[in-house]
Amino acid sequence: MKKALVIFNPVAGAKKWGDMEKIIKNILKKEGYEYEWFVTKKAEKQPLEQFIGKKYDRIIVSGGDGTVAEVSSFMIHNKIKTPLVILPQGSANILAISLSIPLSIRSALEIGLKNKAKILDAMHINRRQYGMIATGCGYDTLIMERTPRSLKRKMGALAYVWTVIKTILIYRSKPYKLTIDGVRHTVSAKSIMIFNILPLGHLRITKPFIKKQIIPDDGLLNIYVFNPRPIRDRFNFNKQLKVFQGKNISIKSKKKRHFQIDGDVFKGKTMQIDVLPKAISIVTP
Repeated sequence: MKKALVIFNPVAGAKKWGDMEKIIKNILKKEGYEYEWFVTKKAEKQPLEQFIGKKYDRIIVSGGDGTVAEVSSFMIHNKIKTPLVILPQGSANILAISLSIPLSIRSALEIGLKNKAKILDAMHINRRQYGMIATGCGYDTLIMERTPRSLKRKMGALAYVWTVIKTILIYRSKPYKLTIDGVRHTVSAKSIMIFNILPLGHLRITKPFIKKQIIPDDGLLNIYVFNPRPIRDRFNFNKQLKVFQGKNISIKSKKKRHFQIDGDVFKGKTMQIDVLPKAISIVTP
């Protein structure tokens, strides 16, 4: 019989989906899975080390973006290649949406148990943190900080779009030193973003930003430098953007700036980002 590890956040999505524990267990039983059930607790770090070395056919994480990020980072750090099944239950569910994973728990779990996994790249930031979607500095951190949790609960990932509409014209550019695979660039940028996966790539509002296809398993990261221009060019994104690709990227600032990793914001002067090819297996539609 196949075996699954279920990492279950009992708070995320509780009001939205009802008795999720019962739903998940019934589907696992129907699909012929034994399971080990781990309930997350309110803590700075979950004690996931106890599962290292155990054999599972699937690792299932049921929770919001924070829970998914912690589990995926744990798997990447410990080189665990067991297929990860994401059951999105948060307010934004950015990784799930970016990978076209259904927001329906039943659909996401049935796909996760039946489909094959894709082996995706990841990002290693400052040699101690991991990211799956995007990292960077500047305007994107303002979006993370200015988007209220209450708005994310109502609008989901579209809440970030609303924040962009309200703030994009008022944020000023900052000077940075950007190094990509050993080549140095001095830039004045409103935002520098490094993508492994393009969040909300299916929305029309993101289409003008896509100059090179972002492929999450090509061993490359995509760097977007957003440069300010005169008002007449403000909405001409071809003049606003410089686009690069690389494997090793560093961003340096003379002053402490806000940086973000998959929406988690922190302060610093330097960010080093390295691609980790084929770092994690995730089941997608």
